[in-house]
Amino acid sequence: MTREQRAEIARAIAGAEDGTTGRIAVRVIPDPSVDAFERAQHEFGAIGLHRYQHENAALILVAPKARRFAVIGDRALHERVGDAFWNDVVEESRPYFARGEVAPGILYAVGRLGEALHTHFPQRTPE
Repeated sequence: MTREQRAEIARAIAGAEDGTTGRIAVRVIPDPSVDAFERAQHEFGAIGLHRYQHENAALILVAPKARRFAVIGDRALHERVGDAFWNDVVEESRPYFARGEVAPGILYAVGRLGEALHTHFPQRTPE
């Protein structure tokens, strides 16, 4: 990925998180042989997303050389969106990754996660 693509992803994450209590992280793994879901679970814990107080963090993990990816979320987020949401995000992102369009695939998934965070976890302002 180019520096510009990484910057675009960072801006998309900031926009998706803005006005919510949620957090989104992205990991791109160069490993050519990886179980994306298992690695996503490991990375989720390794970067401390499981310790986030609102339990509504999400992680997008892409392993382009292995042609695999995973999108996972913490307990509160999963309880709000359910299995169908995760399956939809994966299926809708799959064509981007299948074409080798890593950055656009990540941007799409970030956008979907942002919609869920804005719907279910808006940041409340003190009155």
